[in-house]
Amino acid sequence: MKLSKEMVEGMGGMQSEQYQEFRKQCYTAFLHLMRYSNLILNLLSLMVDGNIPDIALEPDKTVKVQVKFRLDLSDKEAVHHMQSLIDESVGALFSAMVEQIHKFAQCVCVCVCV
Repeated sequence: MKLSKEMVEGMGGMQSEQYQEFRKQCYTAFLHLMRYSNLILNLLSLMVDGNIPDIALEPDKTVKVQVKFRLDLSDKEAVHHMQSLIDESVGALFSAMVEQIHKFAQCVCVCVCV
């Protein structure tokens, strides 16, 4: 999962009600996808056999999707898993942002010191 800085800001920031609602909707969507995973995987396997170009490139696509569904998890564990994915994505986003701020600060320091 990837969340851009603009996406989080567009929801009002990490502490906003809208961002918290986004998180809840992600959990709900993931649980629904898990419940209907059998249908989704069957349709995907039909598409693999149908020689659809982008899907035919990876014949094991169905297995990869099945792994992503985390069918081994209970609903509670699935929500926790999704929380972790979102947190990791946001953490990666803000870590990258902090790194850019440090680079900028170093550049300013070098320019001022010279």
